Amino acid sequence: MDKSELTGIERQLVLEYLMDGNAPVTLTLFKEDKTDVANSAPVSAVFPVALRAEQLKVLNQGIILLKDAPESASVFLGKMVKVQFYFNKLALFFVTKVQKVSAGFALVIPAVISKVEDKKTPEKSGFAVVLYYKNGTKTAQKIDIHCDFDERFPLFVKSDYKKIVDRYLSEKTTDQIESIADRIHAPKVIYLDSQRIVFAAKKNDMSLTHGCEYAVLLRFPISGPIKDRKVYLSCIVDDMFENYECNRLCACAKFSSIREEDERFLSDKIVDETKSD
Repeated sequence: MDKSELTGIERQLVLEYLMDGNAPVTLTLFKEDKTDVANSAPVSAVFPVALRAEQLKVLNQGIILLKDAPESASVFLGKMVKVQFYFNKLALFFVTKVQKVSAGFALVIPAVISKVEDKKTPEKSGFAVVLYYKNGTKTAQKIDIHCDFDERFPLFVKSDYKKIVDRYLSEKTTDQIESIADRIHAPKVIYLDSQRIVFAAKKNDMSLTHGCEYAVLLRFPISGPIKDRKVYLSCIVDDMFENYECNRLCACAKFSSIREEDERFLSDKIVDETKSD
């Protein structure tokens, strides 16, 4: 299956997979015409609803009946939704309308089922954080992880890092369906000052351990022939915070070694925005 749309035999295979009761699905509000706001809730106001496989009955006519659907699903009645699910770890979706029938809610599977597009990560430019750790083998080679960032959490802002952690763990966000199931992502950096750094990730993606020491490279772009300023340091994870409900985890690490001139360099970059905290 290397084309983006599945029809014919490929669609039939997916339909049979759904009929066997193997796949939970997620319903997300779909606005076909962004200019038509009448009788439709804003996309941002309606969170996705996950349905377990046992809540679905798939008929061979290509109709999904929702059994004992949660109350949260009623907001989709009469609206177009994107129905997303995994087939052999491949993310698929189709768009249909939620209809009311005597047995409850029904979704008609259209003639075309599509693949969820793989998001292309733009090439990183500018400031970068690279995390190094030993792979545990006899050779003890260092493995580098190029960390991601979260635009909701600007770095080098004077603040209490625990407030940043609390906000990250408590904010209600909707995770996007991955094109491939169980893909591992690099942790994100959500806080950085001249003394510590905070990494955030889903629990299964978190590669740092409490009490362990790691090497970190901070790379800053500068004008001139050298192109960048590199800051090498090491840090020890001295605190871990977790939100069990959303499966998110933060690893807070304090710098264990950093050159004095590098610490001054980082201190000069910090902006005081405590009034906006």
